[in-house]
Amino acid sequence: MIQSKTLFQTGKIHGIPINVSNIDQALSEVETLIQLREHHYVCFFEGNLFFHALFDKEVHDVIAGASLIYPDGIVLQKELEWHLRQCVSRVSGPSFMLRACEYGVARQWRHFFLGGGDGVAQKLADNLKSKNPGMIVAGCYTPPFRDLTEEEEIQVKAMIEESRADLLWVGLGGPKQEFWMKRHLKKINVPVMLGVGAAFDFHSGRRTWAPRWVRKLGLEWLYRTFCGGSRIFMRNMKTIPLLCLCVLFDYVARLFRPAAKITARVPGQQN
Repeated sequence: MIQSKTLFQTGKIHGIPINVSNIDQALSEVETLIQLREHHYVCFFEGNLFFHALFDKEVHDVIAGASLIYPDGIVLQKELEWHLRQCVSRVSGPSFMLRACEYGVARQWRHFFLGGGDGVAQKLADNLKSKNPGMIVAGCYTPPFRDLTEEEEIQVKAMIEESRADLLWVGLGGPKQEFWMKRHLKKINVPVMLGVGAAFDFHSGRRTWAPRWVRKLGLEWLYRTFCGGSRIFMRNMKTIPLLCLCVLFDYVARLFRPAAKITARVPGQQN
């Protein structure tokens, strides 16, 4: 059994155990899951997902069931810092994807990319491979914008399993990709699935990623609101005000509580 006392340290936010890890620790944790050769999925927990988790129990439970849950975005980072009374690192999906592709070259990790619009997964794979010579692209697949038929599900399962992928990167947007990973957990024989959403668009060049200084300030959400297209703008106009109220309430409530303790968690165990 995995030694949870040395890895997978978490703090709970609204019943969801979020990993207290920097990006180097996150790479080590994902590497551990690959070595176990079991079935796991990883969530990068950002503001939009947090909003859905607060108001939809199904989304909450799907996220809580992930083996690793990283604070992706300023909202979850601050929530966790207030909760634990200590500094916490952000681990964003797009940043982690870049590091994992580089880190995995020496370890011969096999990457499969599922998601994005027409041609996006292949373009993403080509871009990442050009930055990381020796990277193994096991396969790419762009699903149609509809539910797959039973026959198509069988074909996709066979395609992924025949590729012998170590990491299955899923870019369907949240929370759709989290439901997809949960639904296919143990049905597709792949060690680790990771829901990274917008990383497909950013690293394929389909959309512009926020400048580094914007990301360091924790203002990527603001950049995406005005540069991510009309869908993102309308979504954020709906979620941001409610999310701000929830965060404010949480901050005030924690002023009257002692600091929470970091707890060890076995991957996928909802404790």
